[in-house]
Amino acid sequence: MLHILTGEATPAEKEKFYRQLATDKNEEELFYEVKSLWLQTSMQNTVVDTDSDFADLWKRIKNRPEAPVYSIRRKMLRYAAVFLMVLGLGTTAGYFIAQHHFRHLAFGTQTYSATRGSVSIVEFADGSKVWLNSESKLTYYEDRQNNQRMAELTGEAYFEIAHREDFPFVVKAGQLVVRDLGTTFNIKAYPEDNYIETSLVEGAADILSENGKTILALKPGESAMYFPEANKMVLRSIAENVLSAWRDGKFVIRDQRLEDIFRELSRWYGIEFRIENDKLRDYRFTGNIKKTITAQHVLKMLKTAAGFDYRIVENVDKPDIVIVY
Repeated sequence: MLHILTGEATPAEKEKFYRQLATDKNEEELFYEVKSLWLQTSMQNTVVDTDSDFADLWKRIKNRPEAPVYSIRRKMLRYAAVFLMVLGLGTTAGYFIAQHHFRHLAFGTQTYSATRGSVSIVEFADGSKVWLNSESKLTYYEDRQNNQRMAELTGEAYFEIAHREDFPFVVKAGQLVVRDLGTTFNIKAYPEDNYIETSLVEGAADILSENGKTILALKPGESAMYFPEANKMVLRSIAENVLSAWRDGKFVIRDQRLEDIFRELSRWYGIEFRIENDKLRDYRFTGNIKKTITAQHVLKMLKTAAGFDYRIVENVDKPDIVIVY
């Protein structure tokens, strides 16, 4: 188990472990909690206080009924949690999120963008392809001196990268740097959001520290959400159809807060939302919505589900405002 967390396991060991883990959804969720807490201790630049998080996790592990088939794996999770606790309380880790990998060179730099309510496709000469979501921007530069393909993203993009061992593809998104290892992945990094999410569809990708050391090696189906204000990384599993939904013209919403849904709608339709009833912000919704329907239609659907009301303030020279109450 510790070899899995530290990245020292062989490909065969990883394949066996994850195959076994996939047989039980509860075990999978528990593993991601352990791994997220492990990352949290690794990323702090001060002594880590994980008392409350660890106590909650340890309580869940101890109280879970022991099924014979999974008892060995559950014990592995316990031992990993104990080791994690010792690591968190007894060390000061030296990981910092990457901020200095990129040189901003005007010459040879290419810039691509997707306007509000659209998806743009960028194709590079090497066969790599990038989809840009609404209100997203990608800056691309080939650094021949250091043999790197370098991109900087603001917004959301889906990458299909042609891997070259001698010419790696590196993406900077906010305070994160992601290195392709022959990969299809999605990065969501809108400035107004409070997180940066990197999700791996297939292949391999590394999330790096500022000194180039790997913080996390993603595996297909994993999503890493980094919260800059807390300097915290949280892992979860995610389905491929959710990642590709926005490219296919859909909002695929999986247990999302209403406030976050409104933020997505704002980027696509170019309208602003004001929530006057704070209780509505944390209402969670699950469903599929086609982007071809009007904003009014989407609002009616959400109104029926969440039980809110709204009024629209129309403007001529600035976005319309939807007031939700």
